[in-house]
Amino acid sequence: MINQVHTLSAGRLGLRSLLFIAGNIALPHLFHLIPGGGIAFLPIYWFTLIGAMACGLTVGLTAALLSPLLGWLIFGAPAADMLPDMLLKGTLLSLCASFICRRIGRNIPAAALSIAAAWILAALAEWPLTGAAYAFQDFVGGWPGLLLMSVVAPLAARKASSPI
Repeated sequence: MINQVHTLSAGRLGLRSLLFIAGNIALPHLFHLIPGGGIAFLPIYWFTLIGAMACGLTVGLTAALLSPLLGWLIFGAPAADMLPDMLLKGTLLSLCASFICRRIGRNIPAAALSIAAAWILAALAEWPLTGAAYAFQDFVGGWPGLLLMSVVAPLAARKASSPI
C-alpha cells in the first residue's frame, strides 16, 4: 500500500492539477489577510505539496510552475522578483515530495522530510546568489507554515488521492 502508484486518466490528472493550481492561487489571498501571513505560512506551496503527495510528480510540478505564474499574470501577485524563488522552491518541493512519498507513504514524516529537503536544497542554491540572509529567510520567518504544512498536507493528500 505504501508504494501504491495511482494511475489517473488524462482528464482526472488535468482536473486535479487545476484544483491544486486554484488552491495555490486562492490560499495566499486568504493568508495575506493576516498581517505577515504570507511570510509566516508560505501558502503558495501548500497545494503543491498536497498535489505531489496525492497524485505524484506531474500534478505537483504543474501546480508548482503554473500557480505563481498565473497568480502573477492575473493578480500581479506574487511580485515578479519573487517568481524565480517561488518556482525553484515549488519545483524542488514537488520533486522531493513525489520521490519521498512513493517510498515511505503519505504521512507526516514524509511531508516533513520533503519540506526540509526542498528548503535546504533551495537555500544552498540561493546562497551564492543572494546571501545567507535571503536564502534562509523561510526557516526564520516561515517556520510556522513549514510545520503546519507538515501536518496538514498528508491528511489532505489522503483525501485528495481518493477518486473524484
